[in-house]
Amino acid sequence: MHHFEIGNDIESHSFTIVEADRETLTIALFGHEERVRVTDYVTFVRTLTDAYHRLDGTAELVRVDGSALLMLTFNRGRVAVRLVRDTSVRTFQTDQSYVTAALAQIGIVE
Repeated sequence: MHHFEIGNDIESHSFTIVEADRETLTIALFGHEERVRVTDYVTFVRTLTDAYHRLDGTAELVRVDGSALLMLTFNRGRVAVRLVRDTSVRTFQTDQSYVTAALAQIGIVE
């Protein structure tokens, strides 16, 4: 299992890849499993890496149906995080320093 965490001083949310094949990943979040395409995950990681380095931009991880699962929006070191499970949405603010650990856990894609 591979995982990464997104959080701040108050809360932290863990994404765990519990299953993978050549086309899809199964990610556990909030005790619920979500499917994402491998290509969408790689795009998310690349976009996240770019936004992190530029301190500007949005990285979005989408489910196989195209709906948003995780969105991180960078603005000069501040990061808005949006997590979606079914109809429930969790949003919070963090800063780039907290995202550094997530990038180290994910592995930067070049």
